[in-house]
Amino acid sequence: MKQKIKLKPDKLMSGLAFVISLATLYVFFYQTSLIKKQQYTSVLPYFEIGNTQLGGDYSFILENNGIGPGFINEIKIHYKDSVYKGYDINDFYTEVILKQDTILNSQSISHSSIRKGMLITEKETRYLLRLKQDAENFDQKHLRLRDWLNKRIKIEITYSSIYDEQWKIIFPETLSPIKLN
Repeated sequence: MKQKIKLKPDKLMSGLAFVISLATLYVFFYQTSLIKKQQYTSVLPYFEIGNTQLGGDYSFILENNGIGPGFINEIKIHYKDSVYKGYDINDFYTEVILKQDTILNSQSISHSSIRKGMLITEKETRYLLRLKQDAENFDQKHLRLRDWLNKRIKIEITYSSIYDEQWKIIFPETLSPIKLN
């Protein structure tokens, strides 16, 4: 003989309240993940390294063409069998290039340093090395410096967003940053 189960209204209401609270909790976590994704994509630094010739001057630059600032985490310069950690381009230029290349000299080059922990703001351009057009033997120095920066060394910069997402750019190997983690 089958026995009918009677649900009392108070038990039905408490069961329904439990199901609704679980659904609300799911919606809350889902919305939180969407908000977090939106925040990450609204702060996306995009570093690029390259050569430019503005107003006749030759410059080797670092640009943040993304949205939001980027923090420099690490700088490495690879040359022959050595890795120069913590050196920026000017340090390497003074310590290595000037000692090996008699055509170039420190008077003809201006620079802007970058260091670990520095912030590169959105749309900021750093002129890492700049050779003025009026420098003596400009054409010869320009070609020699460009050869050093584009063919003889490899520059690796690791940077992060304010949300600790990390990227690495390797010049001249990569055209765009490589996402880490």
